[in-house]
Amino acid sequence: MQTKTLRRWNNAIHRDIGYLCVGMTLIYAISGIVLNHFKSGDLIHPDYAKSFKEVRVSLPKNDSVTNAYVFSVLDQLGEKDHYKSHILGANSLEIFLSMGSVYVDLKSGTAQVEKKTPLYGIREFNLLHYNNIKKFYTWFSDLYAVGLIFLAITGMFVLKGKNGILKRGAWLTLIGILLPALFLLFYA
Repeated sequence: MQTKTLRRWNNAIHRDIGYLCVGMTLIYAISGIVLNHFKSGDLIHPDYAKSFKEVRVSLPKNDSVTNAYVFSVLDQLGEKDHYKSHILGANSLEIFLSMGSVYVDLKSGTAQVEKKTPLYGIREFNLLHYNNIKKFYTWFSDLYAVGLIFLAITGMFVLKGKNGILKRGAWLTLIGILLPALFLLFYA
């Protein structure tokens, strides 16, 4: 087969696999950025945004914390429908909500309310990135990985001449291999 025909087939395969991989590449790239910053401590949780506010609530009568008192606090905060459980400490009460929590200082009546808001889209991207779905999705993501391998290999042969794999492309490919190796050498 002639070189021109091989290059035409290579470019067509590279183009078509590239189009097939666009969606998953965007999902993994966006999720990867979020997960990188979650692990470094920039974000509190990769699937949720958190907000905090401090309010004053009434103190229990006779210093007796009962279920009625817990629900009165939730009434004051408008969170009664989100109650899950609570823990009573020596001078504190922690109330767990379906999407957050309330910490009450039983000496001062100060309550710290933490609310979690799902980051829709990001949460689903992370679900795919972590492969929490399993089953058929594992095979789908493996097929995507094979597509990326094809893109890497065919991409090296798209251009010819001074920008091709035998000249400039060789140096860029070598740098692309050495950079991750250097991170492993210095940080692993």
